[in-house]
Amino acid sequence: MSPEFTSDDQSKTSIQPDTQAVELQTRLRFLALSSLKGLGPAGLRDLLAFAEQEGAVCGDDDFWLLVLTLLQKQQRISTDELHTFEQRIADPIYSPSGISWPERDRVVEWLQASKDRQLLALGQDDYPLLLSEIADPPLLLYLQGDADLLHRPQLAIVGARRPTAMGLSDARAFAGALTELGWVITSGLAEGIDAAAHQGALQANASTVAVLGTGIDRCYPSRHKGLQQQIAACGLLVSEYPLGTPPRGPNFPRRNRIVSGLSLGLLVVEAALKSGSLISARLASEQGREVFAIPGSIHQAQSKGCHQLIKNGAKLTETVMDMHEELGHWLSQPSIVGQTVANDRQPELFGASSPVSRKVASLSGDQKQAAKKRESSEFSSDDAFRLWQAVEAGAGSIDELVMTCQLDPVQISQHCLMLEMQGLLVQKAGRWQVL
Repeated sequence: MSPEFTSDDQSKTSIQPDTQAVELQTRLRFLALSSLKGLGPAGLRDLLAFAEQEGAVCGDDDFWLLVLTLLQKQQRISTDELHTFEQRIADPIYSPSGISWPERDRVVEWLQASKDRQLLALGQDDYPLLLSEIADPPLLLYLQGDADLLHRPQLAIVGARRPTAMGLSDARAFAGALTELGWVITSGLAEGIDAAAHQGALQANASTVAVLGTGIDRCYPSRHKGLQQQIAACGLLVSEYPLGTPPRGPNFPRRNRIVSGLSLGLLVVEAALKSGSLISARLASEQGREVFAIPGSIHQAQSKGCHQLIKNGAKLTETVMDMHEELGHWLSQPSIVGQTVANDRQPELFGASSPVSRKVASLSGDQKQAAKKRESSEFSSDDAFRLWQAVEAGAGSIDELVMTCQLDPVQISQHCLMLEMQGLLVQKAGRWQVL
């Protein structure tokens, strides 16, 4: 039996004005949807896409009735799980007696503690358009600060966690100068270049967006607590992770897709050849964003990643005008940011002509087999080793790896990104391959 959806119950004391209550109700229903076990991000995206094709308006009652109908056909979702979900979305603000939902309680308490906090769901009108167009947009965004910044033209600045003094200076200078031109600076609040970019924007009395790899109520690294508080007051904090999520290695590479997804372009300021910044650059390129890189000394390890990017199509960047000349036209039409950016693709930075691809192509058959022999001790977990073996056997897409490894799509993506950072996997034409 399908539940009746009501936006307000007159017999209960409303905890918020009607409009805010309806918005909170919708977002809590998406919170329940995101918590379903057995569906995963890919399944959620397919579910939402199908509902849209059927003409259901995202978030209204017909939409949720259709979602329930579709979920009932999913064999991976248990009957108990589906029953709990149905009870939660029937009245997400006031759960029926006996229904425990600690995550909802924490979210509501967090939201009510400050007026500058929001929970934003994919498909809602105020969800950032650019981010919604990437291959795997987050279903939920936790926000603290000035949410209007999500709809202003942004440029991402990323780079080494252990940069040179010159790299730190460049990051601050570029961030400050770009904000004076009208750009919002976005980064990941990591040590090194990320922090310097945020600081440069704030020192210019401008705003900056920090995308976290933890829950929005956590701070990592802890030494950035003051900077994080300053960004919450003068900019915007963003996280896709539930409240209380601690720092976990795989979360930070996944966070990078949001940094690039919110931005029209991405600048790499110093990066080693195995830097996570190169993953950010690849994600930006796949999302159709412009990629820029600052060159450095040929003797400096922190410059080699930037040089590789430049060789493969990133724009060599010496001044802020190198970036502004490419993308400055977006500042005059911020309201349509995202509508045509995907049509103006950056050259493929990690395609067949990349150094990694050329290295693999140059190996003989015997050399390739030798290169592919790996021991389980080289991997962080049995699941990571099993996933690598599946890729070696020919499973390259997320769906194929889910079926082969019987892991959640989120786990698959996290393991793949970590293996890429370790130099064990590479993604080409949307498929994972072993190195």
